Amino acid sequence: MIKTKYNYEDITNLNSYISKILKKSFGKGPAACYTFLTDEMMFINIKNFITPVEEVLIKKNEEHLAHRARMIIFDAIFEQIQEEVKRVLDIDYTSMCYDWSFKHNTGLIILTKDEPLIQTTQQTIEGNESINTIKKICSTIHNTPVQIKHVSQTSTVTYIIYSGFMSKIEHALYGKGYGELLIEWSNELKDEYKQNKRLFEKVFKAAIDDNFVFLDFEKDRGMLVFYHN
Repeated sequence: MIKTKYNYEDITNLNSYISKILKKSFGKGPAACYTFLTDEMMFINIKNFITPVEEVLIKKNEEHLAHRARMIIFDAIFEQIQEEVKRVLDIDYTSMCYDWSFKHNTGLIILTKDEPLIQTTQQTIEGNESINTIKKICSTIHNTPVQIKHVSQTSTVTYIIYSGFMSKIEHALYGKGYGELLIEWSNELKDEYKQNKRLFEKVFKAAIDDNFVFLDFEKDRGMLVFYHN
């Protein structure tokens, strides 16, 4: 459910603040920054954000370094964003996750009230044709999720939270300290999901403008987020 109690001015001010923080941290701010809230999360969608340094890294096939640099910087500026959201909206978000599509020059930042990829209390959803289709698509990219825990759809965004997608090899790699390697691998999965755009559109009965993938290897759960036209 989309929150409506926050006025347009508050959200506009937050968008402006976040854009300024990004410009200060990266040397270039996004061309556009859009924020909206559900009961559980804040979604911050940014467009046209790639910096000249990142463009060079990408051209040199070093995109993993661009991703790594962004992770470090966003971990450093989370507290500033967290404090401003608390001041403006009086919401205490405690975690942040993010995903970037350098190919499409778009990104998504998600703030949550407990852990990254929130642990929803909603019952697991099974036996639904849409859920079975989602599982089938996921199974072509990584292990079939054991559970689809939460599906939420609005006119703007659909997000799916699932768990149990990791293989024994992935569990072993994470346990041996190869988390960064798994993150690099997860970045390659995003294009696979984009290639299944039409199948997801059929499931959601809505056109998809962009999609993002968040994988939490520590908790063995993931989240797919789809923006609708």
